[in-house]
Amino acid sequence: MDVYFENRMDHAQVFKDRYLYVDRPERIDFIYSIDGIPEDETGSYQEASNRVLKYFLMRLNRFPLFVTFGGDLITDKIEPFFQKENLLYTKIQPDKSSPFYSVQVNDASELEHLLDETYWYAAVNDFYFISFTNLLTFEQKMVKGWFFKKERIVPVIRATKEMSFITMEHDFMGYYLFSNEACFDTEDKVKAFLPKGEGIDYYE
Repeated sequence: MDVYFENRMDHAQVFKDRYLYVDRPERIDFIYSIDGIPEDETGSYQEASNRVLKYFLMRLNRFPLFVTFGGDLITDKIEPFFQKENLLYTKIQPDKSSPFYSVQVNDASELEHLLDETYWYAAVNDFYFISFTNLLTFEQKMVKGWFFKKERIVPVIRATKEMSFITMEHDFMGYYLFSNEACFDTEDKVKAFLPKGEGIDYYE
């Protein structure tokens, strides 16, 4: 497996590119871009990124964590999966648009099952968000798209004094780690939770 890693210094550009609404962006000290790269051209970037993300979170072993996702492709069909896996979830539907689901993940087994079942929502660019405390509110904002500008209810990230969260790269070709915590204040500290060993190459 190959892993791409970058300490992103252009915070404002990352917020803009990922359409992130953060109430106090100045509180975010570090943004790291981390991508899983498949072994060959026939491999899936999404599957590789999912493997790297799972490894990172399981190695970190910090539970509970909260996975929130939603968008135009979300349907109630996801709820039977939650119930089958005994996952604790909340359905959030602040207006007539498609719902969001927030799932509390309590251990590595729940995390693996949930990511394997749902990471494709990130791959089709639905909203997909992971945090270690519940940082989201839903507020009405003026949203700009390629060919439109209108008011919508959107998730807003509340940046607290000590927090970390993860969002996905376009098409889930990797993910971003945002943080102001001491445990992630250097590149080496972040890499300590990423895959390593024979056959693991890093590109920066």
